Amino acid sequence: MRRSIFYIAAFFLMLFAFSCKEPYVLPSGVSKNSNILVVEGNITVGQDSTVITLSRSKTLSDSSVTAYETGAQVVVQTDAGANYPLQELGNGAYGIANIPAGSGTEQYRLSILTLSNDQYYSDYTPFKKTPLIDSINWEQHNDGVHIYANTHDAQNNTKFYKWEYSETWEYYAPFLSLYKVENNAIVQRNLDSLIFFCWHTIPSSNIVIESTKKLSNDVVYKKEIMFIPTSSPKIGYIYSILVKQHALPEDGYNYWDNLSKNTEQLGSLFDAQPSQITGNIHSKTNPSEQVIGFISASSTVQQRIYIYKAQVNNWLYPPGPYSICDTIHVTDANSMADVLRGNDIPIDLVTPLGPYYAAPPDCVDCRLQGGVTTKPSFWP
Repeated sequence: MRRSIFYIAAFFLMLFAFSCKEPYVLPSGVSKNSNILVVEGNITVGQDSTVITLSRSKTLSDSSVTAYETGAQVVVQTDAGANYPLQELGNGAYGIANIPAGSGTEQYRLSILTLSNDQYYSDYTPFKKTPLIDSINWEQHNDGVHIYANTHDAQNNTKFYKWEYSETWEYYAPFLSLYKVENNAIVQRNLDSLIFFCWHTIPSSNIVIESTKKLSNDVVYKKEIMFIPTSSPKIGYIYSILVKQHALPEDGYNYWDNLSKNTEQLGSLFDAQPSQITGNIHSKTNPSEQVIGFISASSTVQQRIYIYKAQVNNWLYPPGPYSICDTIHVTDANSMADVLRGNDIPIDLVTPLGPYYAAPPDCVDCRLQGGVTTKPSFWP
């Protein structure tokens, strides 16, 4: 079970790496160095898993896929001498299912030894206990649905907060295919091979932080976590968001605040970053080497909500690419050859003895829109 959690987390992180990028012009005075180690993640102490992703930066003109740092030895260490090795999960991700909660006074750091024997350490950072989420709620306005987080710390100790989220929504293909091609013949599908219902899950794509340092009470009210514009297909049937909340140290908050201001220009947290965005991770092998990333240690709390299409008003989303979907009568050798080659997918019989209705894969296979046909375990 733990291993499967790691691979799911690694899959989500892989999705980040293939997110769309927008052109960005480097501001004057910013180094154009590439191949800088980038460390992403948080040391989670307690019930949730810790996943750290290692990659290498590239110049903003480089459109190649993310260069992950593989084969490294990654260990969470405490100032009390405890060591928690992370397992390599693939695609630059390293994880551990659980780091036991200690006394609360320990400090934590990350140790990284790369395949090329370069050693990196993060600074020791104190453990911060994250207060519970009071609520995750949503409101519909003229422009769409706004999702908010509410929380507070009665002890006034937290002050700095960070949220991550994972969105999932259910959607259908325009046509239900009851048949498929198998061994160069058209056969009837069973329930396990249906490609009509899909669920699409994507992780956080922006930085959501808040500080209550200047407030008399440590209260966060209606912090916007997500905005879904009117008529988005995300709320075509059922939409869900899982929100995770972390407490940050002040220097961690400042790091993410600076990074957030930078990515307002870049367009995405996972675009290549200017090299001056550094954090609390350093190279022991080469002290002058730049490293990007900030490691903090905290507990994690989370809350999930669902939004149903029936709960929103006037949510008629445009068909988009599905507007050109139409069926094809498979009545001759040429159209049958297209089906057998996979150019079209059989949908249903015209008569009990044939011929068939068919349609292009984009109109039949919901997976081609990014989702999977396996219903999530948390789905209602």
